[in-house]
Amino acid sequence: MPTADEGETAVLCARSVGWACEGRWVLLDATLALAPSSVTVVWGANGAGKSTLLKICAGLMQPDRGSVELSGRDFADLDPAAVASRVAWLGHEPALYLDLSATENLLLSSTLMGDPQPVARVLAALASVGVAVADCHRPVRGFSRGMQQRTALARMAMAPQSVWLLDEPATGLDADGVRILAHILDTARVHGRAIVVASHDFSFLGQADAWWQLRNGALTAGQPR
Repeated sequence: MPTADEGETAVLCARSVGWACEGRWVLLDATLALAPSSVTVVWGANGAGKSTLLKICAGLMQPDRGSVELSGRDFADLDPAAVASRVAWLGHEPALYLDLSATENLLLSSTLMGDPQPVARVLAALASVGVAVADCHRPVRGFSRGMQQRTALARMAMAPQSVWLLDEPATGLDADGVRILAHILDTARVHGRAIVVASHDFSFLGQADAWWQLRNGALTAGQPR
């Protein structure tokens, strides 16, 4: 069964997770355990259920069977806010408030996470992903898709949560943006984050500790050929 160490080192565990859609089991027996300071890759064909699995692990969807635990406590026994305070999510869409500026998006996010940040740190985070000072205070609606994704990466880089779940995080990024993404993930790993990446493009990955193929609703160890 594809698990990491499920002892005291596992910060998040998905146990025999199943999820069905229109009578078909998209996930049947997906089991995964995440340790701090690790990068785990989940890969598979389109429609295999990668996004669904990550959303369930983020508390954004409920499994039809099995469970997800955070530091040994079942999600079902936790307030959604408690899960969100420990698990950060970045989907293939940047999920920004389009009428707010890049600065306002990051300030709002940090406030909602209970970790309000000064404007100077927000501006530094945006600068680190290549968002120019002149662009920081204008609505992100006017940003290109790539610049919106960079803004979402800056928000992720500031995320205090111990578990990071990223679904196709390189979407819309150019080569420089991919290098920035790689640096953010490497830094987060060094600082103890448990990271899961679901993607078709692995060019941004420096070091991955585990590779799992999602196929027929279950996870099997192995890298793409």
